[in-house]
Amino acid sequence: MKKKSYLLVFLLPVYLLLSTSNGAPAGFTGSPGDNNYKCDQCHSYSGSGYSPTFDVTGIPANGYQPGQTYQLTLSVSNVSTARMGFEACVENASNQKQGTFNNSDATTQAIQGNTYITHTSLGNMQTQWTFDWTAPSGSQGDLTLYFAVNMANGDGSTFGDYIQTGSVSIPEDTNSLKEIDANQIVVYPNPVNDFINLSTGDYQFNKAEIQDISGKIYPVSLQNNRIDVSFLPAGTYILKLQNQQFKSAKQFIKK
Repeated sequence: MKKKSYLLVFLLPVYLLLSTSNGAPAGFTGSPGDNNYKCDQCHSYSGSGYSPTFDVTGIPANGYQPGQTYQLTLSVSNVSTARMGFEACVENASNQKQGTFNNSDATTQAIQGNTYITHTSLGNMQTQWTFDWTAPSGSQGDLTLYFAVNMANGDGSTFGDYIQTGSVSIPEDTNSLKEIDANQIVVYPNPVNDFINLSTGDYQFNKAEIQDISGKIYPVSLQNNRIDVSFLPAGTYILKLQNQQFKSAKQFIKK
């Protein structure tokens, strides 16, 4: 039994090393949905001298449209290292994974139901990776791409490897949503003191925000077509509503 125990202890770090060189295990992007875990749970570095710069290209300038596929590229510069790997995911404001990944070449691979993208053994000796991301089929609001990059010294161990995380915003293209005539939305009471109620007919909305006359945005919670506006200063506001297909806006007055 002792021999088997020693063999297991010996093989475990070897397995972790090999699995990382062929791609990171899911759940280590440094994202809130991953409990901020990143690759330094296994890899460690106590020195200095790394100051990498990260860049993500391919994010649509006007924001993503539901169901559309975009080719993204994660690049690392200002760093010299023997090996390099990464892992990325996309999450919404509730820290839930959104969309799916697919590899566009042999240097990357999608894992865990295509909710993560990571490098392959062919992609651990380069400073950039290109992959496809397909946006969720319905509106999820603005999203965030989270990534962790491992800059390894290539000595065959998990020591001396520098881990750094980053993130970029993927805004939603709300222009792709169909506008509903504001006359179909009733906001009451108006003017209002504390709570406004909505009558939206055949439409159900899952996202709401309030904009004041200066353009400042106040995220609010929409529950059972009721919104707490007691925190707002007196004035005129625009309530913006949205679901996976439609959007609408309605003016109201806070007393």
